[in-house]
Amino acid sequence: MPARTLRPAPVSMRHAFALAFDLAVRRDPLQSLVIPLAIRLPWVLALALLPAPDDTDRAGALVLVTSAALVGDFVLLLLVTAMLRFRARSVFNSPAGAAPAPATTCYALAVRRLPWLFVTEVARNMALLAAAPFLLLPAVFLGFRLSCATEAVVLNERGLSSSFARSWRLTQNRFERWLEMIAASVVIVLSIAFAGALLTVLVPGPGTQTWAALTWLAVTAVTPVIQYAWTFFYLRLVEVDSAAPALGPREPSATVQAAPAAEPAAARGPADDSDLEPPTGLPGPVHAPRLALVETHREPEPPRGA
Repeated sequence: MPARTLRPAPVSMRHAFALAFDLAVRRDPLQSLVIPLAIRLPWVLALALLPAPDDTDRAGALVLVTSAALVGDFVLLLLVTAMLRFRARSVFNSPAGAAPAPATTCYALAVRRLPWLFVTEVARNMALLAAAPFLLLPAVFLGFRLSCATEAVVLNERGLSSSFARSWRLTQNRFERWLEMIAASVVIVLSIAFAGALLTVLVPGPGTQTWAALTWLAVTAVTPVIQYAWTFFYLRLVEVDSAAPALGPREPSATVQAAPAAEPAAARGPADDSDLEPPTGLPGPVHAPRLALVETHREPEPPRGA
C-alpha cells in the first residue's frame, strides 16, 4: 500500500450535528426529545408563568419559589444531559441502525455522575465569572479550554481537576472547531427566539408572557440535539487523542501506512483504548484499523569517487 504523509486528524462540526440530528430525530426521538422535555416541563412552566415582582405584593414568596424552580430545573437539566451523553457514547462509531443503550441504564449511570457533574459545572461557571471582569479575551479563552470538562467528568474522569486537565489537553489547537460549535448552537437557539419574537408581534392575542413561555419550551425541546452534538464532538477529540500515542513521535523521515488486518497483537504494540471504553453496561465503539509507524528504508550511498 502506498505510504502517505501524516496529517492532523479532522474534527468536524457538521459531522457532530449530523450525528446528533440522526440520533435525536430519526433513531430515538422518544427518549432523546419527548421524555427529557416531559421531565423538565413542570419546572420550565413554573419559571415561565411566575408573575413579575411588580405584579405581586408577596415579593419574598416569589423569590423563594423562583429560586426553588431554578435549582430544580438546573438539577434536572444536569441529569438529562448526563443521560444524553451516555446514550451518545453508546452509539458512537457503531454500525448504522444500531440501537442506543437502554434509557434506564443511561439514567442510572447519570445519577452516579451527577454530584461531580454539578461540582464541575459550577466550578467552570465560577471560573468564567471570575475571568470576565478583567477582559473579554481571557474569559473566552478559558471557556474554550474548559468547554469539554463536563463531558469528561461524566464519560471518562472521576474528579474536577482531571476533567479540567483533559479538557485543556483535548481542545489544544481546536479553537476554530470550538468556535464553529458555539456558532451553530447559538444560531439554533437564536432562530427559535427570533421566531417567538416575530409571533409575538404578528399574533399578539395570546400575550407576551405566553409567547415567551412557548419560546422557552421550544429551546428546552432542542437542547438534547445540541447536547448530542457537543458529546459527539468531544468523543471525536478523545478518539484523536487516544490514537496519537499509537502513532509515535512525528519525525520528518517517518511515513504512515495502514497495518495489515491479520497482524499479530504482539507486533502492534500495547493498545491504548482506555479513553474510548464505555462504562459497564454500554456497548463499545467499532474501531477502524490501527495505524503503525513505518520508517523509510534508504539504501546506503556508495563512497564518492568510487
